[in-house]
Amino acid sequence: MVKITKETFFDELSEEEKQYLLSQGTEISVQKGNSLFFEGDRPKHIYFIKSGRVRLSKTTVDGKVLFFQLKQDNDFVGELSLYNNLKLTSNADVIKDSILVRFEREVLEDICRVNGAIALAFMKRISIHSNSLLAQFRDLIFCGKKGALYSILIRLSNAHGTACEHGILINKKLTSQELANYIGATRESISRILKNLTKEDVISINSKYITIKNIEYLQEHLRCESCPYVECTI
Repeated sequence: MVKITKETFFDELSEEEKQYLLSQGTEISVQKGNSLFFEGDRPKHIYFIKSGRVRLSKTTVDGKVLFFQLKQDNDFVGELSLYNNLKLTSNADVIKDSILVRFEREVLEDICRVNGAIALAFMKRISIHSNSLLAQFRDLIFCGKKGALYSILIRLSNAHGTACEHGILINKKLTSQELANYIGATRESISRILKNLTKEDVISINSKYITIKNIEYLQEHLRCESCPYVECTI
């Protein structure tokens, strides 16, 4: 199997700049089940994930939980709060034991003021992050439940995919309920769509691991060839 790689924040920086930036934070261990911040909090910290997994979610007015991003190794969490003191618009829950570097928000802002390369790297990451969210919400609004699920499967394969004999294995256990939470649908409706995709040999599911056997089928439905966004992840 071959791990599918994606560009990371530190690809934009020299090794010296990377080590300098990491030295300005505090390394912490956070166990699965804890939260880094909650929707409505004032931003105090920004986190870098050395290893682990953090999920961003939002609670709707009727109490439903909507997942919209899954952060993993080499990702930042909370970087959208740089240079603003607006209340946070999401929850950040640790879903896998994680090693993080925690930065004071003001410290990172000061670093960006004096180091153009680091500031530029953050600007690029924030732009990619924002465009990815816009594309994700576009698929959710305009493509219906089926299209939104196809979009999430593609994004998960790009973020957590491993090339294998039969296609792309999403290297993360996924339940119908979890997928439903990404698109605001019911578990039953997602189960039906997954069952149809399995019948059509587009995907296979083994012990909650999904292998996408025909990603072109999903891409053609969404007309991915005309999408302007380069980094299609979650």
